[in-house]
Amino acid sequence: MNPGQQGPRKVFREEAKPESVQCLSCGGPIQLRAFGQIEQVSCPYCGSTLSPDQSGAFELLQRVERERRQSRLPLGKRGKFDGIEFEVIGVCWRQAWAEGVAYPWQEFMLFNPYHGYRWLIFSMTDGSWMFGEALPGAPEKVGITHKSLKFQGKKYKHFSSAPAEVTYVEGEFPWQVEVGDRAVAEDYVAPPVGLSVEISDSEGGSEINFTQMRHIDADEVWSSLGMEGNPPRQSGVGLVQPNPHRANGGWYWKLFALLLAIWAAATFFYVSTRDEKLIVDETNIPHATVLSTELDFLEEGKVGTLEVEFAVPGLSNSWGYADVLLVKQGGSDALNFGAEADEWHGSDYQEGTNPQSVTVGGLEGGKYTLQVTPQFDPAHTARMPDATYSIRVRQDVPMGLYVGLPLILIFLFPLLNTLRGAMFEGRRWSNSDYAGDD
Repeated sequence: MNPGQQGPRKVFREEAKPESVQCLSCGGPIQLRAFGQIEQVSCPYCGSTLSPDQSGAFELLQRVERERRQSRLPLGKRGKFDGIEFEVIGVCWRQAWAEGVAYPWQEFMLFNPYHGYRWLIFSMTDGSWMFGEALPGAPEKVGITHKSLKFQGKKYKHFSSAPAEVTYVEGEFPWQVEVGDRAVAEDYVAPPVGLSVEISDSEGGSEINFTQMRHIDADEVWSSLGMEGNPPRQSGVGLVQPNPHRANGGWYWKLFALLLAIWAAATFFYVSTRDEKLIVDETNIPHATVLSTELDFLEEGKVGTLEVEFAVPGLSNSWGYADVLLVKQGGSDALNFGAEADEWHGSDYQEGTNPQSVTVGGLEGGKYTLQVTPQFDPAHTARMPDATYSIRVRQDVPMGLYVGLPLILIFLFPLLNTLRGAMFEGRRWSNSDYAGDD
């Protein structure tokens, strides 16, 4: 180093000796970190409020005797956030009241001599963290039924408004803050960011402060500050915590579009390669007649589907049933199933299935004997003594299950993700002024 050349300037001064400054009330050691920028110091031991004058001496503003609270972060911790090194110089506990329930949180003032102040905000209600800084401007009010703010083109929905009170203070602050200070706190959200508006009374009227906040993971807070152990576990949804399901929504819908295209191509191939053909067409069979006929189903060695359609002309508030027996010639295996056709109606409804189709799959090709034994509603045959039925059999028809089930599954994943995202938002807004609103 050349003579007279100075070394690199340090961002922070060296750690102060604890005994260099003492509280005028209890004698406890106080270590200043923000130098001449502070207006108030709250003794971490007794809570007394002091103010440094220009000479560096302290003036006792208020003598307090209170028990020290154990905050989530200690004074003096240093760490990097957004690439900037900050130090925790002040701790403020606050709480808001809503319908007789207190919602407490801890605010940690961060300081860097070149970049100013930031805040780490820990919600004691749900265990979430936020990183805040002063808003560079004033937002614009928008909306009528649901209050909102707009800032730099982004809209923030009103979340809650409640009176907030300071319950504990220690460390240094660039403004006057005391236990018992009150303000109206309004929170607006657009996850993963939000705006906080605080309105407090002052000598000149009302004072309004705007803070911009963003969600920060507890693990990031702990690693940035070099904290030992594990951070407190989060038990709920944070005020501006990003919705992971909505963040993944785009990926799910892109995957859906890809799978839908594959499904359409596979369905076209599946349907177009079926050897669909009508192999039995028996109509106007007298209702008391048992049908027995032979059919050739595909070729030996092939496997396919078989559709049996049972129809009863003239059904009216009655039913017909077909007991179907299918036996492969030269074998002992038999397949038995039933098909019911019915029709019901009244002055304001009509329902039933006529004709009725039943499809079976996995059937081996070859020659079969088909036997159909009909049964009818006595009221139908009494009304129509010459009642008839018909049987139509088609081979290798497309199975709706093979086409429909994959489509349902393709839709299911993005829909479930959307539902989970809505449930996540429901948990967030359950603590707002709009809980229970549709």
